[in-house]
Order: sequence, then C-alpha cells, then structure tokens
Amino acid sequence: MALSTGTIRVYTADERPIVLAGMRAVLQVPDSGIHVTGEATNVHALLWMLQTRIDCQVVVTDFTMQGADERAGDGLRMLAQLRSRFPGVGVVVFTEVRNPPLLRAMLELGVHAIVDQSGAVAELPAAIRCASGGRRYVSRAVQRVLDAATGIGRTARLSRQEAEVVRLFANGKTVSEIALSFSRSVKTVSRQKSDAMRKLGLDNHSQLYAYALSAGLAR
Repeated sequence: MALSTGTIRVYTADERPIVLAGMRAVLQVPDSGIHVTGEATNVHALLWMLQTRIDCQVVVTDFTMQGADERAGDGLRMLAQLRSRFPGVGVVVFTEVRNPPLLRAMLELGVHAIVDQSGAVAELPAAIRCASGGRRYVSRAVQRVLDAATGIGRTARLSRQEAEVVRLFANGKTVSEIALSFSRSVKTVSRQKSDAMRKLGLDNHSQLYAYALSAGLAR
C-alpha cells in the first residue's frame, strides 16, 4: 500500500500480541497520518527490523519486553541501544512502569515520549507525532507520578540501579542472573537489592514483590 509523503511510519514492539493489536487499532485510523509498518514481540526482532529495513521513523516499545538474550532484553539497556544505534528514530515507551527513578532514567537516555499503558492509549498518536519531530511528550498519568516524586516519597529514594534490580528480581530473575545481565558482581547486586529493601522499609521478598506490583515494576 502506497503511503502519503507525510505519513509517520511506526514500528510497535510488545511481547503480548493483544497489546500490538490494540496499538494498531488506535494508530491506523483514517486520516491519522500514522501507519504501523512493522511489529515485534521481542527485542531481537525489533533490532533486526531497524537494521535491515528503512521504513520506520518512530518506535513504540514496552519497557519490560524481553529480548533474545538477557543483556539485550534489559529495559534500560534496550533503550540505550535504540538511542545510540538508531539516533534518527524517535522512541516512545508505552509502559506500565510507575517507578520514578526508572521513568527519569528513560528520559535521561533520550527517550522522546513515555505513555502510560493504563488508560492512556489515546495519547499515543500525540506522543508519536512529538517523537517524529524530536520533541518530548509525557502522558498525564506519567507526569503525575513524576510530579509526586519530588524527593519525598520512598520510591524516589531508590537509585536507578536499585530500582532496576528490584524490577528484575520481582519479575523472577535471580541475583546471579541480574549480575550477569548488568556485568556486575553477585555481591554488588545483592547489596543493591538489600539497600533497596532497607530504603523501602521492607523485611522480606513477599513485601518486595507486593511493592514492585504496586509500583508497576512487576506483572
């Protein structure tokens, strides 16, 4: 199908086919000026499309999508790869993450837009248009989370590394697997997990998982 010159070409990436279908339904409406030219269910497929095809201006991806290997699948590592290897492509993160340090880390990596998956899908077209023009867009729900975490909340006290260790641990990764993913020692990752639990006032792994679930860090 021939696309008009001004149409924004988008790749979408999420490990859940139902989410991909939902994004396609929202984005490919008449006169939207947006067309989904590729879909991926893992990081490997997304990177392959970007390397071998030239029909993408903006990538819309989940943060917690897993890759073909753990190093590529790590959320922050994946975003860093996208920004460094494909600097001309806009990046929109469509995520359930509610953790302020991780949200700030995404923006620090140069992500153009962050849109909350819980009820903010209607904001995706605006986010994509901003990303295609190199402008920043943060959905209202995400902005509220960032505004509320001005340094006084317990979540805001976690470092970026601690927040990411908590996320991966709560999603079933062992300390050894996390250490391998980040090229850190097991001792360092174990200390970061313990420091995070201490800062959050948590006594056991059940409480840690409950916290991660409430903060949008675990599914």
